Amino acid sequence: KLVETERARKVDVLQVSFTIAANEVAPSGNKMYYVQIIDSKNNVVGEKKTEVFGDYTLTYSFVTNAIYQNKTMEVNEKLAGKDFEKGLYHVNVFDKDVLAGSTTFTLK
Repeated sequence: KLVETERARKVDVLQVSFTIAANEVAPSGNKMYYVQIIDSKNNVVGEKKTEVFGDYTLTYSFVTNAIYQNKTMEVNEKLAGKDFEKGLYHVNVFDKDVLAGSTTFTLK
């Protein structure tokens, strides 16, 4: 059971949700998105794996796959963890080396 909270000491799962918009021109199929969650100390939380795209290196929290069929779809993923620090977190979603979306949230 998930209960939304802003209290860092109570958090054991971060849920990341984003929407992929419908696009008749975009090719359908399996889309891989790299999700990067950065804590208040500028550390990437999660898997901390690295992918190289040409001259660009991306350290990410986890990868999610979406089977895109040219229709609007929601993507929901969970990142389990413990001892999340208080402070401002940044969430970035990358389509390979292109930043597709970002947001922030605060844990108190």
